[in-house]
Amino acid sequence: MLKNISILVLVSGVLVACGGGGAVNGPAALGADFARAFAQDRNDEPISLANVTLPMFPTREPFNP
Repeated sequence: MLKNISILVLVSGVLVACGGGGAVNGPAALGADFARAFAQDRNDEPISLANVTLPMFPTREPFNP
């Protein structure tokens, strides 16, 4: 039971850290190529980095904990 509660708290913390605000935040802000890389099975062929693009947001404040 304690293990389930710990996992729930951890997942909730991650969701809170990635969400919030009206703009696209968290992993969704890194684009479709980033999501595709982490959604594939671990035994799939590696994704070629030649065509991968990550969006750039020069006006956004950098993450500074």
